[in-house]
Amino acid sequence: MRSSGLLRISAAFSVIGLVAGLAGCNSNQQTDAGAAVGVPSLPSTISADSLVGKWGVAAYHRDSDRPRTEGEARRQCNNPYVISKGPNGGVMMHLADQSKPQELVTKASASGVNYLGPAGPAATPDDREIVAISDKTFTVKWVSPDNANRYGTMVYIRCP
Repeated sequence: MRSSGLLRISAAFSVIGLVAGLAGCNSNQQTDAGAAVGVPSLPSTISADSLVGKWGVAAYHRDSDRPRTEGEARRQCNNPYVISKGPNGGVMMHLADQSKPQELVTKASASGVNYLGPAGPAATPDDREIVAISDKTFTVKWVSPDNANRYGTMVYIRCP
C-alpha cells in the first residue's frame, strides 16, 4: 500500500512537471508567433517611386531639434543617400545595423498608418513609420523602440 501511494505521488508530480513544461513551451510559441505576425499590411497611399532619388539625411530625438536637423540634412546633399528602385517595385535602403541595402516596400495598416520596411506585415520591428511626406522631404521613425532610441526620427531632404 505504501509503495503504491508513493508511485501515485511520483506520477502526479511527473504529470504536473510535464504540463508545466508544455505550458511553458506553448507560451513561448504564442509570444514568438504574436511578435512575428505584426499587423496585416494593406496597400500604402505612398508610392515607392516617390522615395527614389538622392537625399540628405539627418536625425533628431527632440521635436524642438527638427528645424536644425532639416538644415543638417540639406548640408548632407554634398554626400547624398541614394534610394534606388528595387527589383520588385520597392526601394533599396538599409535596415538598422545592416551594411548592405535590401528591398523595402511601402505598406499600410488598417488604421491608415503608412510604413516602410521589408515585405510582409506592417508595423514590425524592422519597419519605419512614415510620419510625414511631401515632394521635397519625408520623415520616418522606427517601430522598434531600440532602433528609435538609437537612430531617432529621421528626416530626408531631397537633394537638387
